[in-house]
This record gives sequence, C-alpha cells and structure tokens, in this order.
Amino acid sequence: MKYKSAVPVIATSDLLASLDFCANTLGFEKHFVFGDPPAYAGVKRDDVLRYLAHDPCLADMIRQNELSHDLFLWVNDVDAVYEEHKARGARIVEDIANRPWDARQYVVEDPNGYRLKIAEPIDEIKSAAASC
Repeated sequence: MKYKSAVPVIATSDLLASLDFCANTLGFEKHFVFGDPPAYAGVKRDDVLRYLAHDPCLADMIRQNELSHDLFLWVNDVDAVYEEHKARGARIVEDIANRPWDARQYVVEDPNGYRLKIAEPIDEIKSAAASC
C-alpha cells in the first residue's frame, strides 16, 4: 500500500476565468469540466493535476483578507518554465532565484490570490549541468 499523489483543489469565484488562466498563462490543458454552468474542473500538465471548484465565498474571503495560500510545483528546467510564464503574462510576485532550501524558485500569483511556488532542486540542476 502506498500513496500515489495529491491534487490541490483551488476555490475560485470565476471558474471559466481560472480555466483560462491555467491554460493560457500556465500552459495546462483542460482535463475535465463538470456542471452547467461549470462548478468543478481539472487541469493537467505532464504529471501535475490541479482541480478548480466554484466557491465564490471562499475565493472572495481569501482575496479580501489577503490570505496567501501556497501551492508548490516541482518542475524540470525551472528557468525555461519561468521564461514561458513571463512570456504568457503571468503575475510574477517573486523573481527566480536560488533559495537556501535547495530550490531555484519563483512565485506566480493566480487570479484567486493563490501563490504558486515553482521550483527545481538546485542539486538536480547541478547534476544536469555536470552530465552535459
């Protein structure tokens, strides 16, 4: 028996706008959309899933109270992902930099106030550079 993965569920006041952000800004693909009007959806990029739930009360409370919910995404070639997100107009609230917790990381804020910490272990970057 083992756990295989976890999928964050993001509250949103505008599910279609959140789907648009995930697809056009972050480069995710729509995985599913449930309801008419849509109430729940999933997006996917490579092995990463992210679910979206239409929950205007929770999404508005997060924004109004300036709460910072975080979602950490580990990627390969973080510098290339950073450049892609910049080119797509992502709201980058922390520029890319090496962090003391063995991560090269930057932070994007989504339209619902969630902070996506996108990173790659520095050790993996060094290993990839050494093997070239």
